Amino acid sequence: MSHAWVWIGHLRTIDGDLVATFAIDERQYSDADAAQAALNAAAAELRRRRIPHELEHVRVRRDSPAEPLPSWAEYRASLPDAPT
Repeated sequence: MSHAWVWIGHLRTIDGDLVATFAIDERQYSDADAAQAALNAAAAELRRRRIPHELEHVRVRRDSPAEPLPSWAEYRASLPDAPT
């Protein structure tokens, strides 16, 4: 396969704008199922925290440069602990 999927996580600002915040790049996972699991986890976490978001999927060539955005794991680690 010469193409892969990259999901761009866009979060909505207070002003209502969407800002690209993180990327889930299928090429950084062991297989497509692992990438899909990360996508599902990201969507669930953002919903749980009630963070308005959109996830855009983009088909890229496997040899194209990686997105300059943080990975979901990096972005997730930067979030403050959610109130319990």
